[in-house]
Amino acid sequence: MMRPIATRLTLASLLVAGLLALLAVLAYRLQPPVGLVPLLTEQGRLFWVAAIIVCLVGAVVFQVLDPMPQIATMTAPRRGVRYEPVPEWPTSWGLPFATLAAGALILSAYHSALAGLVVVLFGFIALLVGELARLALYSVEQRVRIFGRVTHTLLLYGLAFIAFAMIYIHKLRSLYSATAMFLIAGVLFLQLTEAADVQLDRRVLYAMVGGLVLAEATWVLNYWPATGWLGGAALLAVFHVVAGLILARIERTSSWRTVLEYGAMACLALAVIIWGMLRTRGGP
Repeated sequence: MMRPIATRLTLASLLVAGLLALLAVLAYRLQPPVGLVPLLTEQGRLFWVAAIIVCLVGAVVFQVLDPMPQIATMTAPRRGVRYEPVPEWPTSWGLPFATLAAGALILSAYHSALAGLVVVLFGFIALLVGELARLALYSVEQRVRIFGRVTHTLLLYGLAFIAFAMIYIHKLRSLYSATAMFLIAGVLFLQLTEAADVQLDRRVLYAMVGGLVLAEATWVLNYWPATGWLGGAALLAVFHVVAGLILARIERTSSWRTVLEYGAMACLALAVIIWGMLRTRGGP
């Protein structure tokens, strides 16, 4: 059963990566400017329209081909979960959408042929590995679930860092950048709790709250004259703190150790921000 599913996911990843390649060619030709509001300005509007279409098409493709309802329903009793792991609402579109959104954001800032090639390869690998890791989350074998969880989480963190940095690099008004951050971070938080033994409405609530926290952090960091990648690193630290607290709440493992661990990450993020501000002020 797993071999046909893996073949189907591979073909879907190739198809969507081909769409990402077309988007890379369009970015190379149009050279969309950095710092202008997407869609509201004429420059680069065609690229952003195409990017939205690619993200939506890719999300729909993986949602339609989602094999999870059969797998999760069969394995749920053997894994001993309390709640139905397959929600009534479709959620498998989230990881492909986040992957394609991160790729489109990179192409909006870097227009070279090399950047396009890297984005296409990254998109194909992230889509395929992400979907296979998501399947592993529903395995009846604990070690397979652990491996899938680690792989799935690392991929989400990588996508978060890229997306956050690329949103920050545009330096748009908080009305636009914080809104984009809320949407992207919300999708990532929703995917982070995939296969967790918790009801979907609770997952959506946690995702919305986490996205709101990242949006507020973006509003604060917009006053910080830093590079996109440094700003993305600071936002990733905030993401890690919120993600850890959400997972600790879901797993009911909150303790002083949890507070100290994620409090230390918050202090590290604050230290990075202060260091960046001092370094910027001390520059020529």
